[in-house]
Amino acid sequence: MPDRVWLDDLYRQHRRPLLLTAWNILRCPSLAEDAVHSAFARLAKLRKPPYQPKLYAFRAVRNAALDFARARARRREEPIPTDIDRVSCEFLADGDDSLAAVSAALEKLDALAREVVELHVHAALTFQEIAALLEHPLPTVASRYRRALEKLRETLEVCHE
Repeated sequence: MPDRVWLDDLYRQHRRPLLLTAWNILRCPSLAEDAVHSAFARLAKLRKPPYQPKLYAFRAVRNAALDFARARARRREEPIPTDIDRVSCEFLADGDDSLAAVSAALEKLDALAREVVELHVHAALTFQEIAALLEHPLPTVASRYRRALEKLRETLEVCHE
């Protein structure tokens, strides 16, 4: 049996950002956890650690979440309505008042911009890692992030006026 210490370390170190990555796509905490577990079940079958384990894990989780989303769409399942602010708080912090405003502003971004912001801020991925993960050019990722921050700033300034 191959040594799986790398896998345990990877899970312990990146569990929360990986959950956020899946949640960004699925918008459902239980499905996000299922996607992470599905990805790690696949990772456990690898004979040796991948070249870039962190990036590989994020790609595996993102792919698992996309698979879950496609399966849900094929079955025409509607997600159970959730309180986005409550779910975001559960994942991100312990009830900071400004978190609700930031969460609502994030929801107003298009899916790709929101994903770039959340991967950079919550998953602590570099723009280069995000570009590799999403298979987009680095300048595109950087400009998408910059435009998303501008939109967030505008939205939050309007909220606090």
